[in-house]
Amino acid sequence: RTLRKNKFIDYTGEYHLELLMQLGVLPVMVPVARGTLDYLDDYRKPMHGLLLVEGEDIEPANFKARKANRTFLEKTHPLKDAIEMRLLRYALKKGVPILGICRGSQLLNVVCGGTLFGDVQKEKHSHRPHLDYHNYDTYRHPLAIIKDTPLYQWYRKTDIHVNSYHHQGLRDLAPRFRAMGYADDGLIEGFYDPKARFTVGLQFHPERMLPEYKGNLEVWKAYSSAVHQFSRR
Repeated sequence: RTLRKNKFIDYTGEYHLELLMQLGVLPVMVPVARGTLDYLDDYRKPMHGLLLVEGEDIEPANFKARKANRTFLEKTHPLKDAIEMRLLRYALKKGVPILGICRGSQLLNVVCGGTLFGDVQKEKHSHRPHLDYHNYDTYRHPLAIIKDTPLYQWYRKTDIHVNSYHHQGLRDLAPRFRAMGYADDGLIEGFYDPKARFTVGLQFHPERMLPEYKGNLEVWKAYSSAVHQFSRR
């Protein structure tokens, strides 16, 4: 949990946990606490899927950073970075299905060799806000979806509107990934690994706007299906 402009934000909450259980997936939360790294094997060995969600800024030391990544840096959590990066490397090596949302997508890109904007708004000089504190839960912006990608298969649309809660964002996409959609200022909002069972990064939060598009649930169904398939291998 964190505090943003007098509003408590739960990084992992009922949005994620209830959805997973409804889809037959048991969520096991890995604590961000001193001592977790010593027990990480106990979490990794039975892992059939990895979900990475919101959180603090990613420490620029973890990727090929520019000066702006330090200039615009906000709150970080080095232990969270270390835990999640180790889980990610293991999942990538073993072919475990991965769904990265918001910070999770940024970290997935970083671990695979991509880079980030220190602050999307300030570096891109964009007309498009990616964080609106005054309309935190209701703010939406356009997203153009690329055909022949999983994102199009889930939404069956080329244009939707999505929520946005971030100031860091994808600059250079890691070579193994393919973009699935862009905001109207050119920012990558979704990507996937075409060679993987299920490795997907989304900058937006489909679980927080389920009634708005059928595709929001289809994202989670596809992830859960991949988890089930992995568990039966």
